Amino acid sequence: MRRLPGLIVPLLTVPVLALAGCGGAGQVRTAPSASASPSPLSPSPDPAPSPSPSSPRNRLCVPTTYMTTAGRLAYLKDLSDSAHGASPAFFMTDSGVYLLAKETQRPCEAVRFQLSWFRVEMTRAGSGSTARYSFTYAPIESTTLSAGPRDGRVVGSVPPPPKGCSGTLSVVYVGEEITEDDLPDGLNMPSGSLDWTLVSLDADRALSAVFKPPAGASSC
Repeated sequence: MRRLPGLIVPLLTVPVLALAGCGGAGQVRTAPSASASPSPLSPSPDPAPSPSPSSPRNRLCVPTTYMTTAGRLAYLKDLSDSAHGASPAFFMTDSGVYLLAKETQRPCEAVRFQLSWFRVEMTRAGSGSTARYSFTYAPIESTTLSAGPRDGRVVGSVPPPPKGCSGTLSVVYVGEEITEDDLPDGLNMPSGSLDWTLVSLDADRALSAVFKPPAGASSC
C-alpha cells in the first residue's frame, strides 16, 4: 500500500483529461451501446471455419502469435478505429477493455495483454467546491487476458466496482507488471456526464488507465 501524504485533488473543478505532463492516451471513449455492441471476446479465438469467400481467413489481418513483448505493445498502441477516425481501437472504459479494429489491422489471432486493478482509498477534507481529497493506492489483482480477433469487450476485463470510500483504478499494459510506484501522484475527479476519467501513467508499457471514484465520495 502506498500512502500519499498531503496530495490532494479538487472535486469537479478539473476537466476529464489525463494529468498534464504524463504520457498515455488522453481521449475519453464510451463503451458501445448494448444494441450495437459486438459479441464479447473470448480469451482465445474460436476454431476457424473452413475457408470461404466470406471467411476472415481471406481478409487482411496482422499475425500476432510470434510477436515479442515490444511488438505487441507497439501493435496495440498503433491500432486505430475506422468508426472513430484516429481514436484508439484498443481502449478501456469503466466497463472494461474493448477492441474495435479496422479489418486491415485486425489481429489474425488473439493478442495477449495485462490488466491490473488498484483500490483508491479516498479521504475528503472541506465541503462544496473547495472539497479536496487525499488518497491511498492498494493493489487488488493482476491478470493476463487476450483481445481479438473479433471485436467486442474482452471477457474478464470488467473492473471491481467502487465501494464505500474506495474508488477503482484500472491499468492496461504489456510487459513488466505495473506497480504502485508507476501510478500517478495525483488524480482528477470526473466532470461532465461521465462518472469516470482517463488517467495517464509515465510508464511506457501502460496502454490505458481509468479511474472511477465511489458514488458517495462527497460523504467520505
